[in-house]
Amino acid sequence: MLRTTFSIDHNEPDEFLQRLNFGAAADIKENKPLSTKDKGWNCLINFFCHFVFDPFSDIYYYWLSIISLAVLYNFIIIPARVAFNELEQGDFFTTWMVIDILADVLYVLDFFASFRIGFLERGLLVTDTAQLSKKYMKSMAFYIDIFSILPTQIIYAFALSHTTKFVPPLIRLSKFFKFHRLVAWNDRTECRTSVPTLWRVVTLFTIMLMVMHWNACLYYFVSTTVISPKENRSSFIYPPEIDDEGNPNKFASTAMKYAVSLYWSTQTMTTIGEMEQPEELWEYVYMTIIFLIGVMIFASVVGSIGNIITNLRANRSVFQDRLDHLKEYMGYRNVGKDLQNRIIRWFDYLWAQNHTFEEEDVLKYLPDKLQAEMAIHVHLATLKQVELFQNCESGFLIALVLKLKHQVYSPGDYVCRKGDIGREMFIVKQGMLQVTADDGRALATLSDGSYFGEISLLNVGKNGNRRTANVRSVGYSDLFCLRKEDLLHALNDYPEMREVLKEAARKKLNLNNQSPRPETPEAARQKLARDAKPQQDEENTENERRISFTNSVELADTLGKRLEDLEKLVLTLAQEIKTTNKSVVSLQKQLTKVYPNSKDSSSSSSDSDS
Repeated sequence: MLRTTFSIDHNEPDEFLQRLNFGAAADIKENKPLSTKDKGWNCLINFFCHFVFDPFSDIYYYWLSIISLAVLYNFIIIPARVAFNELEQGDFFTTWMVIDILADVLYVLDFFASFRIGFLERGLLVTDTAQLSKKYMKSMAFYIDIFSILPTQIIYAFALSHTTKFVPPLIRLSKFFKFHRLVAWNDRTECRTSVPTLWRVVTLFTIMLMVMHWNACLYYFVSTTVISPKENRSSFIYPPEIDDEGNPNKFASTAMKYAVSLYWSTQTMTTIGEMEQPEELWEYVYMTIIFLIGVMIFASVVGSIGNIITNLRANRSVFQDRLDHLKEYMGYRNVGKDLQNRIIRWFDYLWAQNHTFEEEDVLKYLPDKLQAEMAIHVHLATLKQVELFQNCESGFLIALVLKLKHQVYSPGDYVCRKGDIGREMFIVKQGMLQVTADDGRALATLSDGSYFGEISLLNVGKNGNRRTANVRSVGYSDLFCLRKEDLLHALNDYPEMREVLKEAARKKLNLNNQSPRPETPEAARQKLARDAKPQQDEENTENERRISFTNSVELADTLGKRLEDLEKLVLTLAQEIKTTNKSVVSLQKQLTKVYPNSKDSSSSSSDSDS
């Protein structure tokens, strides 16, 4: 006995994305084997009893596509079968009967499926069948669908079985009421397609052709059914199909009938070219109505096409305006031709690489969570190559990804120079850069996924926040830039990541310092200069010591002279004070002779003065 085993190869989830835990794991359900009770018809019945359409799922969109084909078939074929009798004869009749039955079956299935279309309530998908049925039965779509699934095919077949004359399938016009499903499918397709502008053009031309098709069928139906062949036919209606001898002419074939009717309809609704002048009253009324419809369609078409063309060139117009303004500015400021050519080539590269729009403007309408998920999925290939992010916490990585700014450098541009203040770090998305020495030699090459600038950004090493090397773009390079303010803001929320980043920066700095580099003549001269520097420093120190000693001796001599002058000044002041005291004593004696009673007070005063 042979046993055949079928295995399903599931794609393993990406570890980098799985570590970020965006919630996608909630969508993955484990496929459990069916028990014995659930196999067979019980499983099938259980599935249909609990099945609910998610209105945003792919399976619902595919179901809408199938129903839209049935609706579109009725919109195109039923008017043609009503107008052209030949389509209801022979093999055509059998074909239409089979397709009609198939379309009616799809209509009925869609009617019952509408009872199981979920809807969102408070942000959650409602899957309760009772609530879904109640909501559908209260909507206008329920009554429209009932009218569209009436058994018109049975009534039509019964009418054909009781007469030998031609019976136009007018009763099937009720199938047009299913038009709302076609509108729903068109809206979802426009949201899903990657070229919405092109889809709008296709939709617009489809509607225009559909209206012209209906008008062509109506024109031929009126010309052959409403107007009696025995009456005098005006040149306004479809020409006779039989010549004077009673033989069919070129206008008798079905293809010619439809082609002439469609040509007349197109000419009438677009008001282009010369048309036959109406003669009867009903012809004037009919032409007036057709002209009004044609004017509205023409205005809608012109306006829609104008908007579509404007949208198609919107990005190009904005991009060209920026370049034109920059050219005017460079001409006004007399910028050199070489720099002008570099700037123009830079703009050409942006346009060729579709870098004409800002990601911030495109993603600003999304919440932060979706912005981060979108950014990581778009730049996943680059971020997975960055060693710095391999050990980062998911929340910290998400905060950094939202702050990354895209920059493009031209060939020969220096991204940073040695000794500059480091205010940002860079991640290479695409391109090639070189780490160069001061003399222009290439020391290392950076490619996709490489990063640099984090050493000065984190103040690691003896240079602090200064750049430790020159980095130059070899060709056009796409880089992600992370500003220091954004990094510090993220580190405030995740302080434990500071040491992780610093440790990675230290390892990189040590690795760069340990890597051997070839010695150049300039480096040899610098080495000799460094070796001769200690001896020169000793001589400079001895000279400074001698100069200092000489200056000290001169300063001592100057201080001695100043002290002698000060001593002379003090002696002069002492002599002056002694002379003054003698004068005071003589004055006291004279006062004593004149005022003998004031001897005591004078003595006191004399003592005080002394």
